[in-house]
Amino acid sequence: MSLDSAVFLSLNGSATSPHWLTLIGLFATQHLMQWIAGGTVAIFVTGNRQVKLHVVQLLVAITAAWLLARLGQHFIPIDRPFTVGLGKQWLPHAASHGFPSTHATVAFAFATAVALTAGRLHWALLALAAAGLVAWSRVYLGLHFPSDVLAGALGGSVCGWLVCRCPFWHSPTTHSDAAKEMT
Repeated sequence: MSLDSAVFLSLNGSATSPHWLTLIGLFATQHLMQWIAGGTVAIFVTGNRQVKLHVVQLLVAITAAWLLARLGQHFIPIDRPFTVGLGKQWLPHAASHGFPSTHATVAFAFATAVALTAGRLHWALLALAAAGLVAWSRVYLGLHFPSDVLAGALGGSVCGWLVCRCPFWHSPTTHSDAAKEMT
């Protein structure tokens, strides 16, 4: 048995797992990202110009991460655990390729962008904890191998870092100032 399979089996929920742990896994996979999206919209609506720019950076980072994950799944055809008869699957899911985990990739792009733009340690830690919870839930629920979520965490973090460190966001003149200069 591979190390990835062994770690998967140690993290995957079973019939004897505590019910509350399964509920946390289901919440993290099915609802946490929606709550984060709602909170992000509220922050955008109520935020100042700088906050709105950071939210746009975050959206670009998660879009890039989503595209990266989808390309990875297309070009790296690695099966999900349940398609090879391993572990317990807690949610119905298509038998599509699972490397890297889209949930983990997007969650870590979000967390990295928040960590780099929020300016407060508690927001960074909260975002990273949420991303970790989403990644764990994918393995616990039997939808991904640990390598799927680790690759997603790495890919998403890189997307978040690249987008937030891109010189485009840090130009000496603001984009509205540049547009005024063109007229």
